[in-house]
Amino acid sequence: MAQMADTSAPLKEQKDHVIKASTIIKVENLGFNVNSEFAELRPTVSADGNLLFFIVENHPYNTSYRSVSNSQDIWFAERDSNGNWGEAMHVGYPLNTYHYNAVYWISPDKNKILIRNAFIDGDYVGNGMSLSYRTKNGGWSKPNALKIRNYQKYDRGRQNGATMAQDGQTLLLYMSEQSGGYNNDIYVSFLQPDDTWSEPKSLGKTINLPKYNEMTPYLAADGETLYFSSDRPGGLGDNDIWMSTRLDDTWQKWSEPKNLGEPINTPDWDAFFTLDAGGEYAYMTTSLDTYGESDIVRIKLLEKEKAEPGSNCNR
Repeated sequence: MAQMADTSAPLKEQKDHVIKASTIIKVENLGFNVNSEFAELRPTVSADGNLLFFIVENHPYNTSYRSVSNSQDIWFAERDSNGNWGEAMHVGYPLNTYHYNAVYWISPDKNKILIRNAFIDGDYVGNGMSLSYRTKNGGWSKPNALKIRNYQKYDRGRQNGATMAQDGQTLLLYMSEQSGGYNNDIYVSFLQPDDTWSEPKSLGKTINLPKYNEMTPYLAADGETLYFSSDRPGGLGDNDIWMSTRLDDTWQKWSEPKNLGEPINTPDWDAFFTLDAGGEYAYMTTSLDTYGESDIVRIKLLEKEKAEPGSNCNR
């Protein structure tokens, strides 16, 4: 089943710090070098905060601009030693080949990325996610799909997505087992010795509530702090960003999720929340006071609480 474009409003990511919403200040637009008259969506920032991938929708440079509506391609920008963002660049082939492209995760060394869709030697083959590696000339290799056991059994809905832990051996996915379904659950899969991935396992009833939509997970550097988007009760409107802590190695037991509150969460759809490695800035997409349809902004955090001391849980 072909996937839908990412059409929702705010998007984001994060780190191993729990946020005190009352201390969040100053929303800063990343400026004209990154944002344009088009819709900028789904930011994914590197651990050092200096490499930013994002989607630009319907840009004339997009690979499928003339063939589909709402084409979405991967663009990137880099930050210099003075903290200024350089001009956004279109990534091009072989990462931008399908109608709806996106980067889900960047490895800490910035030499490996997880991207949307399943590819075999760069050719699109369907739903899933693929890895691409930085080449010697600074480009990117043709992406190849992750081989996840019984994946098609779980991905039967209208949306999907994923992220990885920093070690690159733990995969978090969101998808729906219901054919054509809109309510997603979050699953975990582990890298096996033969380079395949284990069958997805639900994160359990504390995270995945019946009849609600849990999606866009992000696992902090401690391997235990989870951020995700959900329309569960207790939010400010539509989907909000929530935080929970893994309590043991089963991946089934979690602390009661906490809503991050305003201004991260709004009455609108909130997801894809991201922090840089230092926990100083949160990155997201907004449709308020923008240059175009939506822009990427960062939120300065004055104070932050570190995640609870871990028990060195692995799996």
